[in-house]
Amino acid sequence: MLRLLVLVVVVVVAISTLHAGQAMAAGGGAGPSEQGPPSVEQDKRININEAGPDVLVQLPGIGPSRAQAIIAEREKRRFRRIEDIIRVPGIGRKTFGRIRYSIRVQ
Repeated sequence: MLRLLVLVVVVVVAISTLHAGQAMAAGGGAGPSEQGPPSVEQDKRININEAGPDVLVQLPGIGPSRAQAIIAEREKRRFRRIEDIIRVPGIGRKTFGRIRYSIRVQ
């Protein structure tokens, strides 16, 4: 019984070590980038309260008409949280899910 327990512990530790090594090799690990995808840097996010239409159209799923709708909505009432962008006609949860790590408010 004790041998079985030791064997199980050794196997679990070995699998955990292999998994951690693969995650580190793939660019994972602890750090501030855990809030979003590793490819998105915090300072490169677009401030939706100040960006012009030429910058907003760089967001996935945002074309010229949606960019203008974002600007029109923020002129009525500034965005206080990134989730507030869902107020914009044509931007729902699906679009928000695609752009959430690329936007910020200030």
